[in-house]
Amino acid sequence: MAHTPRSRRDAQRIRRAAETADRDRMPAMAAALTQIGTAFDDAATINAFKVRVDRLIQLGANHPVVRARFCARAAMLSGRNLDGAIIVVERWWRDERKAFQIASAFGRASRLSLEILSELRLILRLLRFERMKAEYDSIVAALCDVPVAAAAE
Repeated sequence: MAHTPRSRRDAQRIRRAAETADRDRMPAMAAALTQIGTAFDDAATINAFKVRVDRLIQLGANHPVVRARFCARAAMLSGRNLDGAIIVVERWWRDERKAFQIASAFGRASRLSLEILSELRLILRLLRFERMKAEYDSIVAALCDVPVAAAAE
């Protein structure tokens, strides 16, 4: 079975919900509500997040959008290995999530930094899963405009 892109899988999931509604002979309004519910459920939200991160990865470390989103955080991670960076970003994310919850209670919350940290968490975890520790150093260096010293390993 060939790999199906994530965005197409999401569309297929919505189409399957519509087909199930047709097969079960649901009224038109109930079928439409089922399809809308499928398009905006938790799975669709998570999938949209992963599609956004996939696009950022495809753009590469030298793209202006990626540099704008991650340059400051990459500078703070400079000098750390991948596992250490994951620990630090996890701590940042937890702290930012608490701050967001407090700010939400007062009506002054901004999701931007929490979204950036969520994206960074997923990217770092993906790098670790794919065993790309060497690429991590070059990505951080590219984001920080620091020349990379080739490791003699």
